[in-house]
Amino acid sequence: MNTSSSSSSVHPTPRRAPLTKAYSCSDTSTSDCAFITPKEFVNLISQDSNALDLCTVPILDCRSQMDFGCERIRSSHNINCRTKIVARKLASKRLEDVEPNLSSSLNASDLVILYDQSSDAKSDEKNQVSPINLVVQAAQKSNKKVHIIQGGLDAVKTEFPYLIECPAKSTDDELTDSPSTPETIDKENFVMTEIMPQIFVGNVCDAQNLDRLKQFRITHILNSTPDLPFYWENQYTYKRIDVLDLPSQNIRQYFDPATDFIEQALKNKENNVLIHCSAGISRSPTLVLAYMIKKHRFTFEEAFETMRKLRPIVDPNVSFILQLREWEKSFQTSTESSEEHVCSSPSTTSAAAGTRSGSSGSYCGSSSKSKNESNTRADSSAIPVS
Repeated sequence: MNTSSSSSSVHPTPRRAPLTKAYSCSDTSTSDCAFITPKEFVNLISQDSNALDLCTVPILDCRSQMDFGCERIRSSHNINCRTKIVARKLASKRLEDVEPNLSSSLNASDLVILYDQSSDAKSDEKNQVSPINLVVQAAQKSNKKVHIIQGGLDAVKTEFPYLIECPAKSTDDELTDSPSTPETIDKENFVMTEIMPQIFVGNVCDAQNLDRLKQFRITHILNSTPDLPFYWENQYTYKRIDVLDLPSQNIRQYFDPATDFIEQALKNKENNVLIHCSAGISRSPTLVLAYMIKKHRFTFEEAFETMRKLRPIVDPNVSFILQLREWEKSFQTSTESSEEHVCSSPSTTSAAAGTRSGSSGSYCGSSSKSKNESNTRADSSAIPVS
């Protein structure tokens, strides 16, 4: 995505900015945005409450859920602006509309403090591609002053390590006082999850645990890593998808092979398929989302929300989400063309609708009207991708 040079002119209506738009406090419509040092951050918090746990200023962590779950500034709230869904909302909505749980704290303060891993006012090149600018925009739509901690979590950790908490190491009492969020989940020990009937997403621990594979009656295993071995090659049917969890990775080229493998396995109702990567967070969920979009005509949002409810640690990288969105669009275009073709034949449309409606009951217990309508509209045959 190309970045455009920033302009100092004021527009009466805020325009949606691309994800890679450079943010500069001097370029905003107000002067209420600035970088502050960790020491200034501490002084500001001390003036506000004398205790960080009682601070009324919203402190927003703009990193991924995984990073937030490992360590964070105490009393901060995660805004995972690196996911496409959240990023799109931030680009067009106020902060409290994106995160309703922040409404009370936003009402109590005219200031919002943001940080990521290592943002620096002097790092122009990094700032140009930092998603944190979307949170700045959303906060300013809420008429809030914005302070960004210079150097991010790394700088605070170096100068004031006592302000950093590690949720995974917290005591039971501390966890009881903390909000229940996906970030506090033990991701390494999260057991494989049945996302749809007979389809499981898991990690390397699941793939190498023979007792667990037998417990879930796995018969086929899709290994979406370039290096993890086929641990039980003589006992299961394997396929490898050689993919890295990197923004530069073209994972879309593997959507059809992965979908075909799953579909072939499920021709036998006794078979169960495990799709795994190293952590079961990005690569393997992406492949299953692609399957749900193609074979069951989920929209990306429906598929992602369904999977997230069942496996809350799921967090594909931004590039994978963008590729899934493009994948979804290709089927929307094909479906619209198909609808125009069958529109002149009411009996054909009715029969197709009956077929899809009859098969929609097994979709993870979801009762979404839009999904049922989507399933009803779609033809049961696979639509090739151009």
